[in-house]
Amino acid sequence: AALAMLLLAVWLMRFDLAFKSVKQKELTRFIALALIAGFIWLGIGGIIGLIYGNATSGPLYDSFLHAVFLGFVFSMIFGHAPIIFPAILNVQMNYTSRFYIHLALLHLSLVLRVAGDLGGWFEGRQWGAMLNGIAIAVFILNTVTSIRKKQA
Repeated sequence: AALAMLLLAVWLMRFDLAFKSVKQKELTRFIALALIAGFIWLGIGGIIGLIYGNATSGPLYDSFLHAVFLGFVFSMIFGHAPIIFPAILNVQMNYTSRFYIHLALLHLSLVLRVAGDLGGWFEGRQWGAMLNGIAIAVFILNTVTSIRKKQA
């Protein structure tokens, strides 16, 4: 599974349109950056899984799970939300550069968390975990306020 994740990340980095879209502006650029960051975390998760694949609990397992499920999955959620939410909820979203706050906070906090996991730095792991939660809360806040502004 870890090898498949790594190979998928390499394939996505080679063939996904995000690398062309990143040259665009505003929402298109935001989505592309979110996807690219997710691809990187999928690759990191694959590497961690290949090296520490026998870990079933503890910090090594935590780093693997969070690289994949926070780094990849939530980056995909953050990047696709401005397209999916309007389609599903029948609303319009107003793109704002504030979207970069939750995206950057997610990835910086995840770097802190994984570094804490892999380096045996418990405080870094704790701070990273807390900031992971804050990044998700900021995402929800930014998403809700961007919908409200367009509806008013």
